[in-house]
Amino acid sequence: MNHAVVRKATVTTALTGTFLSLPALASAHFGNELLYKGMRDEHVTNVQNVLMHEGYYKPLKATGYFGTATEKAVLKFQRDHGLRPDGIVGPKTKAKLSHYVKFDGKLLAYGSRGEAVKDVQYHLKDLRFYNGEIDGIFGKLTRLAVLRFQKSRDLSIDGIVGPETFKALHDAEPSAGARLQASVQAKNGVQTRRVVGSATKVYYMNATAYTAYCTGCSGVTATGIDLRTNPDAKVVAVDPDIIPLGTKLYIDGYGYAVAGDTGGAIKGRRIDLFMPDRSDALKWGRRTVKVTILD
Repeated sequence: MNHAVVRKATVTTALTGTFLSLPALASAHFGNELLYKGMRDEHVTNVQNVLMHEGYYKPLKATGYFGTATEKAVLKFQRDHGLRPDGIVGPKTKAKLSHYVKFDGKLLAYGSRGEAVKDVQYHLKDLRFYNGEIDGIFGKLTRLAVLRFQKSRDLSIDGIVGPETFKALHDAEPSAGARLQASVQAKNGVQTRRVVGSATKVYYMNATAYTAYCTGCSGVTATGIDLRTNPDAKVVAVDPDIIPLGTKLYIDGYGYAVAGDTGGAIKGRRIDLFMPDRSDALKWGRRTVKVTILD
């Protein structure tokens, strides 16, 4: 297939109307973790942009901080769409929000790069068609994943993300993996109700990193999280005498996480951070980090 020709293809008037919207919304992904009040994250920015575009979020600019205005907007969106109004952006709310992320008229094909490609990779990964890195590069693995997805949805099998493939990706229901991860997060206290997410205590701790495939590892944490089937989970091994299992944390350089595992060598003010890739774990090494306990 001549991809150069594809990339030069112009978008006809058939791509206008319901498919064409603000370009900024063509690369809005909401991540795989629950989003709730008190968080600060790029995925919160994407939620705010969509809610703003649909008239729910009143501030004139997305901030990336999930505050009262964002919570109110999420609650109204949930009520209007028949969702449980809890102010938490979980898989079902993300799926509804995703319907409002519109194709911006730019075809994505082999060789494309950028945030829009990352968005496609996120969706393909969540749907278990893509296992590569979220790097924004439309390479061989991304093209193969697109081809497999198109075949599974009876779409034109060309490896190109146009309006039909884009819409199918964003209309897809949350995968079993995404629902399981949200369930695990709720079970372990990440979020089962609205919380302020304010800091209650701060530690400076010695942090190392591990993977689900380390020597002697089963891939299942002490609290029952299967890290091999949930590679995007943010889980930390802790000493329960210092940080109780199920505690919500924010770790500088790692992000929001749950204390969901233990380890024989994890004693006192030491933690072990789960990472899906061995190279990332090795790169992390050993360092002192600020650990904020959230209530």
